[in-house]
Amino acid sequence: MCIATEIVTMKTLEHVPKDEFIAIVDDLEKNFHSKQHGFIDTELLYNLRNDEWIMIQHWASMDNLNTASKKMFHNEVTELFVKSIDPKSVKMTMLPQLKVWK
Repeated sequence: MCIATEIVTMKTLEHVPKDEFIAIVDDLEKNFHSKQHGFIDTELLYNLRNDEWIMIQHWASMDNLNTASKKMFHNEVTELFVKSIDPKSVKMTMLPQLKVWK
């Protein structure tokens, strides 16, 4: 299976505490991403050194990833998430999986 991986790095706005952002992402995953066709899973990570969040998502295909990504900014369920991040800090990388070793 050739899945797609999206890696998003971002910073939150200064007024958003870590525990609140985790709750916002929890809502985003339960009420938006998990309802999108081809969604597999999401990991949320935090880099203490540079105060940066990292989300890693897996999708069944690049088409599924791209479709969900386009919907992300036109859905009221995602609004709180979008408003809690610094838009200048967001970096998105979308990659197709080539091979897996276990």
